[in-house]
Amino acid sequence: MKKIRNMVSVLMIVLVAVLATGTVVERLRGSEYALSHVYSAWWFVALWALVALGMVFMLFKGKTWKRPVICALHLSILLILLGALLTMLTGQHGRMLLEPGKATHTFYEGNATENHPVELPFTLTLDRFETEMYEGTNKPKDFVSYLQVTDGEQHEDVVISMNHILRHKHYRFYQSDFDEKGNSILDVARDPWGIAITYMGYALLFLSLVVLLAVPSLRGGTTKQSISRKSLHAVTWSWLSVLVVLAILLHIRMLTHQLLPVLRSPFFSLHISTIVTSYALLFAIMVVGIIAIIKPKDKDRLERLKALSMAMLYPAVALLAIGIFIGAVWANVSWGNYWSWDPKEVWALITLLIYAAPLHEKLWQSFQKPVFYHVYGILAFLSVLITYFGVNLLLGGVHAY
Repeated sequence: MKKIRNMVSVLMIVLVAVLATGTVVERLRGSEYALSHVYSAWWFVALWALVALGMVFMLFKGKTWKRPVICALHLSILLILLGALLTMLTGQHGRMLLEPGKATHTFYEGNATENHPVELPFTLTLDRFETEMYEGTNKPKDFVSYLQVTDGEQHEDVVISMNHILRHKHYRFYQSDFDEKGNSILDVARDPWGIAITYMGYALLFLSLVVLLAVPSLRGGTTKQSISRKSLHAVTWSWLSVLVVLAILLHIRMLTHQLLPVLRSPFFSLHISTIVTSYALLFAIMVVGIIAIIKPKDKDRLERLKALSMAMLYPAVALLAIGIFIGAVWANVSWGNYWSWDPKEVWALITLLIYAAPLHEKLWQSFQKPVFYHVYGILAFLSVLITYFGVNLLLGGVHAY
């Protein structure tokens, strides 16, 4: 068991290092190069496979099936990884150009340097493309394609716009771009197996996290007796209240401000509010760590501060995980690809992995030592700073702002 635990530890460290390196490679060589040489490389897939196998072994040896919620949580991660693998192996992604009045049944799959045509079992005909503006301004509110789907003898008039896609025979079409000639450019995706498995993983992850947040006694760990159950509930529900208020405020902003078309989605307020609330909790954990290190006083005080920090860590990690998969669903609805290895996505994942480690203090017993835990919590916040600020200033990507 110890050898496997050490192996999993090494694999997780290597995985985090590779993910971080991949964002630097993307900055220096471009996204296509990083995707082909890192994120889609066979050795990267093998690394994830080894991590998954290690997780399965640890779950089996730890008899996790005796704790159904914890077992379901880790099973959801395995489902998400399986869905990602199926997407890579069986999914299709490409683009098609629609010219007004011209029936089209071909899209092009591949990258900027090499692509090949793929025939659709039906045709699309663009009637017209329109850019809708906010009233009294030149600011775009939405991009809309009015077209007709012809499938044999059947004809159907449809509308595609930002966050409003067309689904037909397992193909999904997304408003991607347009040109000055009035042509519409659509992203095309076909991924019936990967999306289905991934969404099953997301649903199971969400349900597991909600149960663990609602019933803190199911979490396990070695410090839960250092803080009362009433206090655990108070910490959890106070931060969830902050989340609800923040989500409502962001939704009001979405309704009252002239946002870019892609941001005009109900996922916007949910994604941002969960992520920001999580980061606020992680900041509080860092502050508690600094207080503990500066004024340690006695062991009991360190234990109490650690218990308080752990009480915040559970909702922080849960909200970060939920925020990430809400963003993934939003990306899939808007662009047809729920994970694009954008630097901010990758660093959010790195942050999640880093902060998930202390939750496994029964496996990695160093986290049971209050001083080690608090120092780790202080240093771990560097990943939040890189995710929130470093990506914007140094790494770029579609999330940079």
